[in-house]
Amino acid sequence: MNKNLITCVFGMAGLAISTGGCMTAASEDDLDTATVAADVTVCRQVEHFDYVHDGAVTHFDVTTELGTGRQFVDERKVGGLDKQYRVAPLWSACPSPNEVVQLTRGTTTLIGIHDCLPDGREEYHGSDFQRLLVPRAPFITFNCDP
Repeated sequence: MNKNLITCVFGMAGLAISTGGCMTAASEDDLDTATVAADVTVCRQVEHFDYVHDGAVTHFDVTTELGTGRQFVDERKVGGLDKQYRVAPLWSACPSPNEVVQLTRGTTTLIGIHDCLPDGREEYHGSDFQRLLVPRAPFITFNCDP
């Protein structure tokens, strides 16, 4: 075996043991990017909808945590209180086939069908009532917690 190759492997093994990984030369920009990335803990994609029920406009926001895949629905009448539901198993992006979606908040569980309409609207036929979901502008936003 090549003597230089053996020295290189042992040197790398010592570096990995002493530092917990391989070290490479990094520019100042790389370090700034790494610092910012380390500070960001959770990023989300939010789809924004409105629907009308009993004369009241309600915001219906479907949030997907990027990386974990966890999903939530925030439902809030304009000027009212916010309700947050956990989504199971998945709220798929349209276009997708009809899918059964369960929304759970405390002891309340809504079971319904999420449906994509050809005109860009969506529906949630919940066990309580049907919501005709109209996309708001901007439809999709992203946010991250530091």
